[in-house]
Amino acid sequence: MRDPTLPWRDQPFDRHRESCAGRLRVSRAVTDGIRVIVVGAGFSGLAAALALTRAGAHVRVLEARDRVGGRVLTRWLPDGTQLDLGAQWIGPTQDRMYALVAEHRLATFPSAAVGAPTLLWAGQRRTEPPAQAGRVFRLLDEYAARLDPAAPWQAPEATQWDRTILGGWLRATAGDGDTADYLGRLLAGGLLATGADELSLLHLLFYLRSAGGTGPLLGMAGGAQQDRIVGGPPALAERMAAALPPGTLTLATPVRAIAQTIDGVTAWTNTGRVDGDAVVVALAPALASRIRYDPPLPALRDGLTQRMPMGSALKVHAVYPEPFWRADGLSGVATSSAGPLTETVDNSTPTSPLGVLTGFSYSSNAAALREMSSEQRRRCLLDAFATVVGPRAGDPMELVEYDWSAEEWTRGCFSGALTPGTWSTYGPQLRAPVGRVHWAGTETATRWTGYLEGAVRAGERAAAEVLAV
Repeated sequence: MRDPTLPWRDQPFDRHRESCAGRLRVSRAVTDGIRVIVVGAGFSGLAAALALTRAGAHVRVLEARDRVGGRVLTRWLPDGTQLDLGAQWIGPTQDRMYALVAEHRLATFPSAAVGAPTLLWAGQRRTEPPAQAGRVFRLLDEYAARLDPAAPWQAPEATQWDRTILGGWLRATAGDGDTADYLGRLLAGGLLATGADELSLLHLLFYLRSAGGTGPLLGMAGGAQQDRIVGGPPALAERMAAALPPGTLTLATPVRAIAQTIDGVTAWTNTGRVDGDAVVVALAPALASRIRYDPPLPALRDGLTQRMPMGSALKVHAVYPEPFWRADGLSGVATSSAGPLTETVDNSTPTSPLGVLTGFSYSSNAAALREMSSEQRRRCLLDAFATVVGPRAGDPMELVEYDWSAEEWTRGCFSGALTPGTWSTYGPQLRAPVGRVHWAGTETATRWTGYLEGAVRAGERAAAEVLAV
């Protein structure tokens, strides 16, 4: 029986296939008034929509969630303490994000930096990793500098690096198992929310190259975790959305199918259709692949989406009456070579007396936590916090968890990562338009991929592509 709420399911998508097959890259004159559909109102979709509207295009943004912002979300405690449940940081050289913050009259504040960091290494507390860790960082930065971030598959060593599993490379290079385990957790987990044995060396090198190296990526002050946005990143997303012309944005409207012909493109939702001249799909490839396309996506593009799963992370905030660890000379910033939490940070805000200690769990450790009962998970997490800052961590006022892998329109974070062997075969499809369909999302960025900065840059790049055709 036909479901009237899903009109796209019964449309005769094949009626134009003969006329458009193989000819979807047809040229079209771009003038003021081009109609562009943007799928997704995260930072990439919003950046694309703003760039397009400012160029005179007529834009419709279709967002599956009932809010804008994508992989950002802020919860407010009763006293006004800001808990950022998703992406939260910006740092030096993320110029587009700082410009947007200023343009929309928001402000930033520095991440808490009081006290010394902690390194939990093979059951011992250290102030810094051993010298061989620094040697591995320098080698990775040297390799990454050889890549063109727009075409990493073109590097002379690309094929070899792409078939090299990061975990095995670290075990062969780091000098000892403890160093290899620590670096695998820090690099594969802390940067890409995956396991070192699930990632190729080439993908890590691309990620490092897109941000300028291990230093900018791993640093707090002077690095990618330097600043936070007053009001949280959602406040910026909401102001970007408000700057669009009235009627541009439609929430709670997932796009189920996209059909294109030599004349135009149609996005089908649960309740109807939106027609345009081009579409920007501003979603992670794993989510973009769940849309039905007519004609079907080329085999190589579809193959890429099958090989770029989302990362797996749990983010948890423990809230205390005060940041008590500071009195002990600790910053709350910690990394660990073992245990459920790979890293912790002091996420307290300067306008609240409360202390917020935030922990991150990745890959198999996150999966193990998901399998526990809520009480078991709580105990495990609090024991891990206590290992970092002492027994007082075991009695928080509140413990706030958020699992982006369970969120229907996200299904993981921080971003998608190409599986081993994928870059050298499918990499050129990551940003290449398919006819009238253009791709955005932080995964497609060549600068600060995986970050809000990358999302904005990717959206603006996709908008420029549409306008240039």
